[in-house]
Amino acid sequence: MTTDANKSLKILIIDDSDFDATLLSKALEKKGHKTRYLQDGRESLSVIDDYKPDLILLDSVMPHTSGEEILKSVREKFNTLELPVIMITSKSETSDIVQALHLGANDYITKPVNLEIALMRINTQASISYLSREMSQLREVAAFNALVATYNHEINNPLTIAVGLAHKIAKNIHKEDAERLQSSLCRMAKIVKKIKTLSEESKIEFDDYAAKAKMVKLK
Repeated sequence: MTTDANKSLKILIIDDSDFDATLLSKALEKKGHKTRYLQDGRESLSVIDDYKPDLILLDSVMPHTSGEEILKSVREKFNTLELPVIMITSKSETSDIVQALHLGANDYITKPVNLEIALMRINTQASISYLSREMSQLREVAAFNALVATYNHEINNPLTIAVGLAHKIAKNIHKEDAERLQSSLCRMAKIVKKIKTLSEESKIEFDDYAAKAKMVKLK
């Protein structure tokens, strides 16, 4: 997705009608968007991986592979926020439209395509997708801040003990103090290991740590 939902989008048009696709493509390009036209839906997944579109306009009725089948394949790899799909349909039956939405279509436009309506719906879905990505980034920042707060608190107590005992041991070594120092240092080593493990995992769980504070849940 582009850095701004109002900037140029890469739109993939999958439609067996050369006339309809060309008309829509020219209208979108006049608005500053980039388009690619695909007439055979059987090539859609490889083209998506290569072209990396921000949004797909998908004809519901095509030879060889139906729009619904293509939609199912797309949704196996991308969710509705990662890659919006707007169906282009000549069908007026409510059940057909509901079925497409149930399979993961974000929206639909009917033929003959009203270009102003199409542009409005494209911009709406692009904005939703863009804002979703922005929120995801904000959640990642919040998770990082929570991680820092959690481990800062976790490491502070054993570190304080270790430093204090180090001063005592420097003057007069006692076995009990040495054991406490070793325990505190081991605790810090475990915390460092947790940081490494957590950084390698994809999911971060939150837990209530104190009043009005959210911290990363340590496992």
